[in-house]
Amino acid sequence: MKIELTQSTLLSTQQIGELASTLDIIHTRVIKAIERLNKDIATKKNEIASRWKQSIGIGAGDLSRFAQNETLAVVRQIKDNSKAELDKLLKDAGAPHTQLMSQRPFYNSPVKVLSRAALGDSRRTEYLQQLAYAGSAELGHMAQVAVATKNVPLASTVLSLLDRLPTKERPVGPVELATAMHLDEYEKVSEYIKLGDLRLQGILVAIRTWNAGRSNPISSVQLALREQEIDHDLIGDSHDD
Repeated sequence: MKIELTQSTLLSTQQIGELASTLDIIHTRVIKAIERLNKDIATKKNEIASRWKQSIGIGAGDLSRFAQNETLAVVRQIKDNSKAELDKLLKDAGAPHTQLMSQRPFYNSPVKVLSRAALGDSRRTEYLQQLAYAGSAELGHMAQVAVATKNVPLASTVLSLLDRLPTKERPVGPVELATAMHLDEYEKVSEYIKLGDLRLQGILVAIRTWNAGRSNPISSVQLALREQEIDHDLIGDSHDD
């Protein structure tokens, strides 16, 4: 199997978590900024409506038209003035999102994470020497021991040795073994990547909705469904909805 080598830097779980957190913070800022802008528009609308109602000697139709024209002009001005602020927030989200997405090739499989786990650990080297001539049955038992004792160096060693066996002779599949280990690094990063990507999409939808002046129910539902798929308890956050 051929793979495409990249120049992306492999980041730690903590670093990836910080990227997701940054996107979460920017998302919150965007939502608050748009809430503030919408309040400004509501305030201006009320001021305009109140002022024109007090006008004397102007017909009701003209009053409505004048008020509407002034309101449209004010809304357009507020939107124009908001562009730089929202563009900057979107730009600020771009770099951490790009970094976060660059980690997908390293964490898109529990097998990849387990294969590099405990590299440089003397225990992994020792296990590899001890099990160098192990047969299928012994490797199967060692896989069970690794899972039962959460012994990552042993599991990564067994994974390496399984790769040497013909597929039909393997007592357990690599994916099955790696998944059964419930690697904290793999599971947390998977959630961080989902969270960070969702936050960028939330930023895009919020800004698009603000610019259009109307929301897209389908986009809102899609974001809500993706939010439910994230295991917030696992990554210990208290992110906004």
